[in-house]
Amino acid sequence: MKNWVVVANAARARILEAGEAPGDCVQRADLVHTQSRQKGVELRSERSGHIVGGASGSGGAAYSPRTDARGLERERFAREVAQALNDGVATGECAGLILVASNPFLGRLKFHLSPQASKALLETLPSDYTSLSDVEVAQRLGNLHGSSS
Repeated sequence: MKNWVVVANAARARILEAGEAPGDCVQRADLVHTQSRQKGVELRSERSGHIVGGASGSGGAAYSPRTDARGLERERFAREVAQALNDGVATGECAGLILVASNPFLGRLKFHLSPQASKALLETLPSDYTSLSDVEVAQRLGNLHGSSS
């Protein structure tokens, strides 16, 4: 079993597996969620909080939604990434997790981890490394934990 390094933001997540050599890593997955970057109006067919037409044919009521469409998409992506991590820990493919994610996505991701995956959490870093190559990520972290067997 090897440790996984997760490099993520609200629109992209890469899951890397720590290699045998220090600073070496292999990409296991590259998840992209473009909806998290779209404008809220592009995600909804109607304006939220507006009544298109009522029984009398007039609409005019408006309210503020609790969560905007982009927030819902970010939450959906956090659940998707967390599920991949939960599965890796549950099946024994992953011994430990290192999360490197932008704020507030890091918090959303941690919230959706299973109790077993939360126990496997070795380290968290609130940074956005998604634009870095796998080699650059390994160099920045420097202390990638290898096998834990």
